[in-house]
Amino acid sequence: MDSTKLKLVFIHQDGDITGSAISLAMMIRSLNSYGHNIIVIIPKHGQAISIWQKEGASVYIHPFTTFWTSPGPRCVSRGFIRQLKAIIPNIKLRNFILSLEPDLIHINDKAAFNAGISLKYSRKPIIQHSRSAYQLTACRLNAIISAYSIRSYAKHIICISEDEMQGFEEIKNKSILYNTVDIELAKKARKERDILRSELGIKPDDIVIGMAETFNINKGLKEIIQVAKYCLEKHNKKVKFLLVGSMSSSDNIGAKKISTKKYISEFIQVNNYASNFILTGFKSDVLRYIAAMDIIIVAKAHGVVGRQPIEAQACGTAVIGLNGHSKKSTVVSNGIGGYLLNSCVEICEKLDELIENPATLRHLQMNGPLYASKHFNPSMYSNSLLQIYNNYLPPKNQKY
Repeated sequence: MDSTKLKLVFIHQDGDITGSAISLAMMIRSLNSYGHNIIVIIPKHGQAISIWQKEGASVYIHPFTTFWTSPGPRCVSRGFIRQLKAIIPNIKLRNFILSLEPDLIHINDKAAFNAGISLKYSRKPIIQHSRSAYQLTACRLNAIISAYSIRSYAKHIICISEDEMQGFEEIKNKSILYNTVDIELAKKARKERDILRSELGIKPDDIVIGMAETFNINKGLKEIIQVAKYCLEKHNKKVKFLLVGSMSSSDNIGAKKISTKKYISEFIQVNNYASNFILTGFKSDVLRYIAAMDIIIVAKAHGVVGRQPIEAQACGTAVIGLNGHSKKSTVVSNGIGGYLLNSCVEICEKLDELIENPATLRHLQMNGPLYASKHFNPSMYSNSLLQIYNNYLPPKNQKY
């Protein structure tokens, strides 16, 4: 490959440490291995800046309006009115980005489409990542605005699985590129599995079922409680639940507003399950904690599978999850590193099978890392990404 550098500007929706921020860090690492100049622009400060800088990116903060659809604001709300500003070109943002003289702009999430609207007539190639579906959008008008806006400027749309194609089915210039995981870090986490389990008070023969999420009503909160209640009533002495991630300060659960942590704590206290639960809060070294699990539950209500199955399979943890809305996701291949199912009832039935058949569980744990190495490898990802870029760069900038 030619050693000439590309200057690539990534637009990200915020500075929070989320799955999309971690995925961006992995992209930066892959592209920097080829010597490219990476710049990240976000609308406000956040903790994720340090992880992008660590991978070699320059980070700038420049205000712009974000547009949320997963689930986003309701139609009759101030939030809906506020985010409509995203469809208006931001001239200051446009001028700032163009002053950096990028070869290509990559918008890392649909929520940041204001940058694409602002650069629509700039003659710079714009690539758009689709990291969520419109399945749960609270206001359907928001879904229409988002999809229409993105289609108007994006030269190519990258979907992280089949689920995220929603809204862009008829677009020809699109690809599926799975998120990636640090394969070496996952190997290290697997080697340290028994050490961490011992530190957490987990016995060698305990079956550890876990989740690694920002816990809220749309990311499996009620589902994990349903699964826990079922498993602990049937397999109490065999099972522990390891919940890794921050918990929202408030959530609408049923008819009341209650913090996620209080909701889970009350469930544990009422049912006398204190010895069966480990709540860690947010962990920056999340792969270590995923590797300490035997099974991870992925039960998002967003209609997508998400990043956790990728990390879990790399760590040798079996994945049992809810299918995305398309029912076509190949992030998990049934019977290889786990199973994607259609309901919590099916999840509970599959957990029964795995708890009672350790050999079947070990098969999933052994094959997951092989699947991850083949499908979620950063070096393979960067080659595919650069080939997409090359299709839209002017001839003088084409490198590959």
